[in-house]
Parts: sequence; C-alpha cells; structure tokens
Amino acid sequence: MVYDTPMIEDLDLLASRIRQLTELTQSLRDENVALGKSLAQRDSHIRVLRDTLAAAQSRVEGVLARLPGGEAPAEEVEGDADAPDNASSPGSEGADPGARSLYGTS
Repeated sequence: MVYDTPMIEDLDLLASRIRQLTELTQSLRDENVALGKSLAQRDSHIRVLRDTLAAAQSRVEGVLARLPGGEAPAEEVEGDADAPDNASSPGSEGADPGARSLYGTS
C-alpha cells in the first residue's frame, strides 16, 4: 500500500496539534488545582479575619457599654442619621455632665 506524502504530512501535523492540545489541557488542569488551593487558603484567611473582627467588635462594644451613658456609638450614629435637625445631641441639655467631660466638652 502506498501512502500519499501530503496525507502523511497532514497526519503528522494533526498528531503534533493533538500533543499540543494535550499538553495545554494538562497545564490548565495543574493551574486550576493551584488556583483552587490558593482560593481555599484565602477563604480560610478571610474566615480568620472575620472572626478576629467580630471578637474585636464585641470587645469594643463591651467597653462602650461600660462608659457613662452606656450607648454604643453605632447606635448613636444610626440615630443621628435618622434624627430630625431639632433633635437634641448628646452634648445638649439633659445629658450627663460626666459624659460631656469625657468627650472634651464643658
């Protein structure tokens, strides 16, 4: 059986392209595995940071609750944004004089 030379060249080219495709596919699989590991590490790091933030926030809220007035600033900030312009502020009349001195007002 006699093979046509152009046909053999085409088959060689096809085999070469299949090898390239196989190598690229394996490279992409390896990269995908590495990215998956990196993502898992970042997710873990984010969980640790969120836990740390939650613990710090809890400690800050505990300290703020022990301050005179006993209100957390987050509540005051939210309340201030919704309060009408004529609402009294913490430094206005009726506020605890000790609390005003902590904030540097007289």
